[in-house]
Amino acid sequence: MKPILQHDLTPVGDHLYEIAQSFRPDMRVPARLYADQDILAKALEDRSLEQLVNTATLPGVVGYALAMPDIHQGYGFPIGGVAATLLPHGVVSPGGVGYDINCLHGDSRVLNALGFTRAIAEMETDWPQTELACQDFAQQRASSTRAVRFLKQRPSAPVYRVYTESGDEVIATADHPFWTPDGMVELGKLAVGARVALAPFEGVGYQPAPAGPLVTEAEIRETLKRREKKIAGNATEQIFGFLRRLNLLPLNRDSAALPYLIRIAGFVIGDGHIHYEGGDGKGVTWFYGEPDDLEELRRDIQRLGITPSRVYTRQREHHIVTQYGEYDFSHQASSFKVVGSAFALLLETLGVPVGNKTQQDFRVPEWLYDCPLWQQRLFLAGLFGAEMSAPKAFNAHGANFYTPVLAINKREGYLESGIRFMEDIARLLQNFGIRINKISAHDGQESPHGAQSQRVRLIIASDPDTLIHLWGRVGYDYNRRKRVLAGYATQYLKRKARVLEARQTAAREAVAMHAQGATPTAIYGALATEHTDASFLEHSLYRDPARKVRAGNKMATFEQYRAWATQGLKDSGMVWEQIAKIEPVDDVDVVYDFTVEHPDHNFVANSFVVSNCGIRLVASHLDVEEARPHMAALADALYRHVPGGVGVKGQLHINKAELDRILADGSQWAQREGYATPADVEHTEHRGCVPGANPDKVSPAAKQRGQAQVGTLGSGNHFAEIDVVSAIYDAAAADALGLRQGQIAVQLHCGSRGLGHQVATDYIASFQKASRRFGFELPDRQLVCAPLDSREGQDYLAAMNCAANYAWANRQVLTYRVREAFAEALAGRVRDWSLSLVYDVAHNMAKIETHQVGGRSQQVCVHRKGATRAFGPGHPDLPEDYRAVGQPVLVPGSMGTASYVLVGAAGAMAQTFGSCCHGAGRVLSRAEAKRQVRGEQLRGELAHEGIVVRAGSLSGLAEEAPQAYKDVDQVVAVVEAAGLARIVARLEPLAVVKG
Repeated sequence: MKPILQHDLTPVGDHLYEIAQSFRPDMRVPARLYADQDILAKALEDRSLEQLVNTATLPGVVGYALAMPDIHQGYGFPIGGVAATLLPHGVVSPGGVGYDINCLHGDSRVLNALGFTRAIAEMETDWPQTELACQDFAQQRASSTRAVRFLKQRPSAPVYRVYTESGDEVIATADHPFWTPDGMVELGKLAVGARVALAPFEGVGYQPAPAGPLVTEAEIRETLKRREKKIAGNATEQIFGFLRRLNLLPLNRDSAALPYLIRIAGFVIGDGHIHYEGGDGKGVTWFYGEPDDLEELRRDIQRLGITPSRVYTRQREHHIVTQYGEYDFSHQASSFKVVGSAFALLLETLGVPVGNKTQQDFRVPEWLYDCPLWQQRLFLAGLFGAEMSAPKAFNAHGANFYTPVLAINKREGYLESGIRFMEDIARLLQNFGIRINKISAHDGQESPHGAQSQRVRLIIASDPDTLIHLWGRVGYDYNRRKRVLAGYATQYLKRKARVLEARQTAAREAVAMHAQGATPTAIYGALATEHTDASFLEHSLYRDPARKVRAGNKMATFEQYRAWATQGLKDSGMVWEQIAKIEPVDDVDVVYDFTVEHPDHNFVANSFVVSNCGIRLVASHLDVEEARPHMAALADALYRHVPGGVGVKGQLHINKAELDRILADGSQWAQREGYATPADVEHTEHRGCVPGANPDKVSPAAKQRGQAQVGTLGSGNHFAEIDVVSAIYDAAAADALGLRQGQIAVQLHCGSRGLGHQVATDYIASFQKASRRFGFELPDRQLVCAPLDSREGQDYLAAMNCAANYAWANRQVLTYRVREAFAEALAGRVRDWSLSLVYDVAHNMAKIETHQVGGRSQQVCVHRKGATRAFGPGHPDLPEDYRAVGQPVLVPGSMGTASYVLVGAAGAMAQTFGSCCHGAGRVLSRAEAKRQVRGEQLRGELAHEGIVVRAGSLSGLAEEAPQAYKDVDQVVAVVEAAGLARIVARLEPLAVVKG
């Protein structure tokens, strides 16, 4: 990407700089920035100007790509960005509306559907090719999903490290959701003792496969020759043509198809069969197993471009003779087949035996030893899913497990090759830290024809480390029952290992304390816990301290653990783990995330299952001197009445039907329910309801997140603030707005909470999937967009309008709560505590508006990302009592600094599609702010300045410190000098409430 330097920006007006359209060949319009020299210098320090130039490449963009003086780096658009696209064929982009990202640390290991893990930071360039492991919550089973975008940014919320009681840990931002018994819950809302879901399978680390061919045409011909297989006519060339079309010939070691072939090969060696009909005829490959498992196999075969048969099921009768006796039984057998010589020949060339496996010699394919560990795992897991015993705990000693066994049958004369095959498997397992107990052989069952088989068994050691590595790193593929049991057993053994470690440590410490003269009573008092009681410690004093300890009778059995850990999860493979510790992490500069296309929006990181705002100003009839003696009581009442914090629930109980009415009607719903006055609705942008909102276009996941959050503040830079009007600069405009010097006012800054975030997530995924059809060439995936006249574009606008209506209703309910707080704190103490809404304006929206483009009025979709509408005087969309002065523009500063009320000017209509800045704009990330500022110290400094603070989180307080933001005086001076708005009044804070 071409760097943007200061000389690339040409001054073109008062406080206005332009990057010419010729700067980059893909720009469709010039890019403009409103700034002074200091703001310009800060904008050059991050990617915000690059994002502005990228915005100028949007299909259908008209005029200019614009940035307000509060510009800083965002997602897709820069924060403070404005762009308009022409109807009907221009685009709408969720990245231009506003999107808060909840993220993970770059070292977080993300589980791939093929059973390997990679650090999420390593996936920045090749993530579109990945398929992630995830959970299907509706079906309650493991699943997989494609990623539709990759996110990388500075932390926008506090960062924490989470530890579970079993020792699992992950680093994530406070707003990153984790799967809990209550659904997806943000980390910031979780506490020690809370339960979170884990998918215990760990897999192995990723390594790139070596380059070079593995199977060539010559080797396929050699297979044909070795088998003396004759195929009539041009069938041989048809086979080669078929394999070439599927990119299976030549088959390279780094081919995308090879991992699936490896796993299939392992299964066929265990529970499949290859034969050629009539000896020289068409190849047929059979697969046997449970119907669901066979469907998983069929999907992998279909990935190769090969069509398998359907799954057949029939009842089968059996009579077997073993050394223990004769047995008759019946069972339902399921199978499917792949008919085709090409597939059979490919597997055979890879080393899969053809025909009766009990009566031939074969080994593990030699080429497999040169494959990376994750590919070796695929072979083993495919084989183990077919042939290895399932995890099973002893009945009598329920904390211990039977030794896992892999067994194959060999007829007389082939026993030696069976042993060699097991030795090959043992050689592979050693790479995973798995110890082998022994390889043994004994007489097996007798065939109906009297032929005696030999049973060759590879017996795995049963120590916890070996079993954790076997079940947690290798596992079972194509066998859901075994795979799920292995996950449960793995997590149980991790818990058991921590208990054993604690008991071993306590035993050593007890002996050491006793040697130093401590009494038994003192030892018991210092070291006794649930698993190291006095009886255990007493025995430790008189036995060899180096001896291996047992888990003890307080340790739950595996079946007891399983009942607790899977409560409500059925056989999903997930388990509940309790959080043991949450601690802040202060040195994280970059965090990462995915958006995935699975409807349940989750993936697995470090085994954890993980997945629009505006502002309003309310004026009172109070003078500051009347209110000042009661400021602490007012702050306390606000803190009680205005719920704040990550994931916090509101006081309203909204059912699904009621939520749909909120999404459709916004503030007008609030008026019907008694939370708003007619004047409130009149003084809300768009009267608090954007037409065209369709609740049916909002996903169930988004509705679930928003249903309990109506009337909540949230966290981050959202706040409720009591201010005093400290200065009036435009008396006529102030009078029209009902503002006067010395007056008490309240600002509320919040948005559409988790619902708006989920709407953006859903539609970014939808747009990514449809992007090929649109044919757009974009410089940044974060600018993903859809034509306004497309089904996707129309659906997104309908859903986004719902989010905007939700945000207006949310702020209106909060205004009702603020009025309750004022009444509680001030009734009987002051003459008049009533509050009137001055204005409510949205910050992050894409709206269909009419503006002058090319000298004539045209409909455009105006994206305002971290910007706000600023219509000038006379605009018909303004309330009648404000029409003469222009739309109120509310520009909050940082905590402890001033905020401003402005009104839109004619210049905004001519230059910026009626847009203006929306705040001061960050200069420090939240993580950097916390490094520089202590929340407790900041609270003390604000108190010294006479500002009362109520906050649920001191670290959250530090994130919003004044030094984290630009100088708001500078920002509003730039927009006034550029003719975008006029400054009307200055507000100074008296009390601040934050989540």
